[in-house]
Amino acid sequence: MRRLILAVFLVPLATSAAPDEPPIRVLLVAGNDAHKWHNWEKTTPAIKAALERDPRVRVDVVTDVEELGKRDLGQYAVLVQNYVNWHDPTPLGDKSKAAFLAFLDKGGGLVVVHFANGAFHHSLPKGKESDWPDYRKVVRRVWNHEAREGKPASGHDAFGRFTVRVTEADHPITRGLRAFEVNDELYFHQDGTEEIVPLIAAESKVTKKLEPLAWTSTYGKGRVFQTLLGHSEKTYDAPEACEVLRRAVVWAAGRVP
Repeated sequence: MRRLILAVFLVPLATSAAPDEPPIRVLLVAGNDAHKWHNWEKTTPAIKAALERDPRVRVDVVTDVEELGKRDLGQYAVLVQNYVNWHDPTPLGDKSKAAFLAFLDKGGGLVVVHFANGAFHHSLPKGKESDWPDYRKVVRRVWNHEAREGKPASGHDAFGRFTVRVTEADHPITRGLRAFEVNDELYFHQDGTEEIVPLIAAESKVTKKLEPLAWTSTYGKGRVFQTLLGHSEKTYDAPEACEVLRRAVVWAAGRVP
């Protein structure tokens, strides 16, 4: 009996959908054959499984980022980006850019996972021509490969186990959660100056500082959640990491996690 109680505590039960409550439809964007070393082929189904533990959530997966301009994004409540154009110089199409920004302007939610914050950045290997400054207005902290005067290049601790602390206990995404262990990359020196209030953080072995790992913001009428966790499918072995992501999607959709 004690083991059962502990399991329920660590993995809060997802909120049941009300009979007349519409589903939360999610479009999960992954892909890029040149970037398989970042494990998107394994993290994508793990993310989908974590989200669909909530009976309200329905996830569609696409592996062509240009689907943003081909689909009716109005049928979705949230976009989850698990994509980065590593070694891909092709700029995102104008139609996809416009659809992405319009989706957020109208109140759609966005969840950015791990290295997806480095997408469409001029410092990406072979990615200079794909640079999209508006994306950096949406994503408040981005991976920048280039060191500049007074600002080091982005980096991360070696992949391994570390403790994630809850730094904002009153937010719906983190309320009631305690510190937890995860196997992942701990990012630091992310580029950006707009204010963020970290929800979770961890101490880097390299910088010796408490580094922010997730936060929320807005763009237009849309809610944005960004997490730096998610390098591999091992992230989602931690029930708390799955719970944070589930709550983030529900929150981004404007629902109660």
